[in-house]
Amino acid sequence: MTGLFIASRTHDDDLFGAPIAPAEQQQLGPRIQQSRFRFETIFNLLAGTIMVAIGIDIIIKGVMTFATRTPFKNLSSIAGLAAGFSFVVLLVLWAFNHYWSRKLNNAALTAASRDTFTDALTSLTTVLTILVTVKLHLQWFDNLISIGLGLYILNTGTKIFRESSLNLVDYFDPYLEDRYQRRIADLTSVRKVIFLKAHYDGNLIMLRATIVVPPRMTAIEITRLIETINQIMWQEFGVMETDVMITTSY
Repeated sequence: MTGLFIASRTHDDDLFGAPIAPAEQQQLGPRIQQSRFRFETIFNLLAGTIMVAIGIDIIIKGVMTFATRTPFKNLSSIAGLAAGFSFVVLLVLWAFNHYWSRKLNNAALTAASRDTFTDALTSLTTVLTILVTVKLHLQWFDNLISIGLGLYILNTGTKIFRESSLNLVDYFDPYLEDRYQRRIADLTSVRKVIFLKAHYDGNLIMLRATIVVPPRMTAIEITRLIETINQIMWQEFGVMETDVMITTSY
């Protein structure tokens, strides 16, 4: 939420406490806006790091409890009801986050939905643990579930950390770039795509491409072609902006 808030701010006089030049305060300059977008990725990275730390902590405590055979404390039915209520609420919240993360193709919301799903799963495993340990008196089940849950949280946090790190170093999936290139090359007015490079600005995909067109194309036809490419890349792939360079020979 903090990353999204910073990324969405405009026309302010500072960037996370650092001053912004007066000339850039009144307009959406690409340099400052790109910096805002990348704060979203940075906070996703922090969220992944925290999840990794929590996962490791849960695993260590579960293993230590196994080793020391800590006696199990009796749990009341109120704890089970509270965990069940928490599971339902978190599941609804996850459904909202998941829906909007897919609809908006937003990395921050995707990370939030994964985190919320992990919390919902924690509540569900708490309910199952209470039922099993109270009814069947299997004290080891609580430790086993804790270790399994810790491994899941660790795996989820590692994925978020990895994706955010790759975005920050301007990595982009080459197979997806190949799909972009083949789609542009399929247009009748495009003879060849000689250069194509995609990158992330925060959560937004930006694309630069150089294409070869017939030498007799007019300026109006070239303008329409560029507009068509931008529209296709947005509608079919969610590319926010496609910067197209034109050449008539290669």
